[in-house]
Amino acid sequence: MISMRRTVSVLGALALFALAGCVGAATEGANIAKDKVVVSNNIAAAQTGNAEAQYKVGKAMCCSLDEGGQGFYNTPQSVAWLCKAASQNHGPAAFKLGEIYSGDVVSGVRVLRRVAQKVAGSSTEPAVAYAWLRRAEALGVADARKPAAALWAGLTPDDRTEATALVTGTKPLPCEWSKVTGQS
Repeated sequence: MISMRRTVSVLGALALFALAGCVGAATEGANIAKDKVVVSNNIAAAQTGNAEAQYKVGKAMCCSLDEGGQGFYNTPQSVAWLCKAASQNHGPAAFKLGEIYSGDVVSGVRVLRRVAQKVAGSSTEPAVAYAWLRRAEALGVADARKPAAALWAGLTPDDRTEATALVTGTKPLPCEWSKVTGQS
């Protein structure tokens, strides 16, 4: 027989779970609205080549859970803007590219998208991710050191060889989504 205390405890947990879903949906809606404002406020400067604006647009558009071009969040478009900024030695853009190619595509308080990412998974290119993180570190992004070290620790010998070639420049460091993942 289930005690009254246990029943109340279970019902309380269910109520909290339901409330978290509502809060998550509201938070996600607020994030989309905020990200659209960031894009709107920066797109003109990004189109004229301003690296900081390109970074802001790319970061705001990151990333679609299906890794395609469906809706506002769009991984290939996000990466394209980040690549433009990174090509101008913008450290935070290089860091974000490292995160994306390591599979860490959802940042901040995006509860529902984090859960969906865990379920759906994401493309990873560890050697490329490591090289972008190292580039970010070289460009002054101190926060890139720890994820780069963690990524290096998990690389296979073949991935380490490729990553070293990408970092040292003996092999060109790819950036565009389609060139790295083979997806359009």
